[in-house]
Amino acid sequence: MRSEEESMGSGLGGISHGARPNLFIVGAQKSGTTTLANWLMLHPQAFMAFPKEPGYLAFGERGYRFPDGHGRTSPAREWVVTSHGKYLGLFQKARADQRIIGEASTWYLAVPGTAERICREFPDARIVVILRNPVERAYSAWCHARRDGLEPIEDFEQALDAEPARGESEFLLRYLHMGRYVRQLRPYLESFPRERLLVLLFDDLRRDPQAVWRRLCLFLDIDPELASIAGHARNRSGIPRVRLLQSLATSHRLKHHLLRMLPFDLLSQLRHWVEKRNLRPFPPLPVAAHERLRNEYRDEIVELGHLLGRDLDHWLMPSPQARDDISLPAPGSGSTDY
Repeated sequence: MRSEEESMGSGLGGISHGARPNLFIVGAQKSGTTTLANWLMLHPQAFMAFPKEPGYLAFGERGYRFPDGHGRTSPAREWVVTSHGKYLGLFQKARADQRIIGEASTWYLAVPGTAERICREFPDARIVVILRNPVERAYSAWCHARRDGLEPIEDFEQALDAEPARGESEFLLRYLHMGRYVRQLRPYLESFPRERLLVLLFDDLRRDPQAVWRRLCLFLDIDPELASIAGHARNRSGIPRVRLLQSLATSHRLKHHLLRMLPFDLLSQLRHWVEKRNLRPFPPLPVAAHERLRNEYRDEIVELGHLLGRDLDHWLMPSPQARDDISLPAPGSGSTDY
């Protein structure tokens, strides 16, 4: 029997007419996709959809039906698009001079059949994947879920233990599953020619954001000098001092209304200002949990390195801190707030 997300594609209608997306940032979750999407929102030659993760090509008309750790409806159900008309409507405000029209649904990397669906509906699309050390990624996902009240389990290793029994839960709670990059990436390698598939690493984003920006723009054939990315990568996690304030900061509905009145750049800075003051940092990833995950992913990391032709041995080093968010410095500032 197929899992629920594998059968989602049966609810997809044919997609035609009007402005059509030609860029998909497909994941991985908690690996920098928000940063890349936000950068492109600042570029005059690119148009990025709001919501950032419409999810339609993964879930179709059935929408997002996965419960959070409390058994409640996930907040994602509020913004996931459930009709092809509404999906295409997300892109209709793109100007004629915006050659890149995109979205950034991280479920697209994880949900089986999505790569083939994108290739079938948008055969000329370009795909961007950004991958993070799966050990760090899992802890960052737990921090995010705790921040937003989706994860009731206060101990990270106990949350890992709970994952199998949860079954098809909110994807943010699939801490181990979402780091299985090899099986997720292969369909994209098989469906798209290599010149239309860009695979980035979160390590590079953290170390040299300007170089990643230039590489992304080169791949998309847009001018990197037309937008400044300094200080615009923000997806912070932490323990809310005031949970209501955090709920407002992350509210999709509120953001939708505010974007009608405020430019994206100003709204992004406002959220960053609120979260910087309202969120207390999570403790570092415990050594025992890091060791457990490192052993869990060891073979996966080695295979991924061979698949990408990248040396990922540093992902197997013992006990570095898992950083749960990123905020890129201005060039030459010499400081980085992760």
